Amino acid sequence: MSWKTLLAIGITVIVVVSWTVIRGRAALPATDQATEKLAIRQIGHQLLLQAGDSSSRILPVEERANKEFLIRFAQPFTFVPDSLVATVRRIVLANGLPSSYLVEVIQCAPSTEMIYGFQIFKDSTRNVVPCLGRRQEKACYDVLIRFTETGTAAMAPFSSGLLAGSLVAFLVSLLLGALYIRKRNTTGKIPVQGASGRLIDSQEPQNIQADLPLEEAKQEAPASSGIAIGSLLFLPESQQLVTGSSIILLTAKEAKLLDVFARAQQEVIDRDQLMKEVWEDEGVIVSRSLDMFVSKLRKKLQADPRISILNVHGKGYKLVVGQMVC
Repeated sequence: MSWKTLLAIGITVIVVVSWTVIRGRAALPATDQATEKLAIRQIGHQLLLQAGDSSSRILPVEERANKEFLIRFAQPFTFVPDSLVATVRRIVLANGLPSSYLVEVIQCAPSTEMIYGFQIFKDSTRNVVPCLGRRQEKACYDVLIRFTETGTAAMAPFSSGLLAGSLVAFLVSLLLGALYIRKRNTTGKIPVQGASGRLIDSQEPQNIQADLPLEEAKQEAPASSGIAIGSLLFLPESQQLVTGSSIILLTAKEAKLLDVFARAQQEVIDRDQLMKEVWEDEGVIVSRSLDMFVSKLRKKLQADPRISILNVHGKGYKLVVGQMVC
């Protein structure tokens, strides 16, 4: 079979599969998202009832990102962590929502400081549920629920689309490979000169350092350095947090702030010191900016639930690794 025939067959298959996927997605009922929001709203309703409030409003549930929902309330309320954990678990199970999720109770803007949180996994032995039995004071709270693993019910409508997408990717790779082989077979070998002066085949796989002197080759591969924070690796120069096979990008200010915390883990750092080290080049220092960037760092450090940044009243902040904070 010629390469032209193979190309024609591949393009035909891709067009047919793509058309099928688009038609299938268009025919799906748009009820899953509405059902999720109703279930999330029910959590807010139960929280207010447990606080003795049966009349104040629950604001519209906001879907902030994929499988991340924010519940906002019109009036302040109080809650007990035990009841919150039980309520969320009951409603999640009753509505067939994903069984792995993270719940945060945060102060209303502009503070957005996390007051309480817990994480539930499909494997219940990994659950992180701290500080039960401690009633929280009455205040303005938002509740953020993030589903960390897509449930079976949520995945069912999209499984065919995922399979079709994988097939398309496979066929594209196959076609590109066929085109590359054809081009390689029709292209002559051209000798080129390496750094050492010897002739090399242009199609021969080359190590970019193989033709360099030993000392030069060593200089081409500088060692990377980082700071361990729990199970995360912080790379200050590239402004990155590495967790397993994932990379979390940081802004310049976040990286500066985390660098100060990382070099003084488990120690209280004065607010003035933090603001000076991070904002000293800008002239004007705003205390609220520090609180905002600390809040952003907390969210990015959630990849390891053992890591937290404590607000030490009247002093500053403390990066804690290896314990849950009440």
